[in-house]
Amino acid sequence: MDFVFTRCRGKRTVLLPPQEILDNIRVAKRGNVKSKYDITEKQLEGCMKNLVLDGYVDYSLTDNKGTVMYVVTLTTRGEAFRREREDRIRRRLKDIGWKILLTVVAFGVSYALWSIVGRN
Repeated sequence: MDFVFTRCRGKRTVLLPPQEILDNIRVAKRGNVKSKYDITEKQLEGCMKNLVLDGYVDYSLTDNKGTVMYVVTLTTRGEAFRREREDRIRRRLKDIGWKILLTVVAFGVSYALWSIVGRN
């Protein structure tokens, strides 16, 4: 989704060849180790259907001078993709901060109780 979002850059509809999407999804290989993100065109079709089901894009296949192209249109949720991701990260950091604060407070209380009980 990140690649599709960056390719749109303010436009709602773009033409994307499947090979370009596949090339940008793949992560560089080192040696004989295959990346977990290597997918085939058949799997790409499934990913695009999942994006439609999640409400991020609408797409259709078209033939442009003998090459198959995806006509991808961002939905309202697709346009808010980056903001949703940033909000999710912000919430995660806030949750981690609260957990750290709670841990420090619990340590302080247990240390205070230990010092009161331990001195008697």
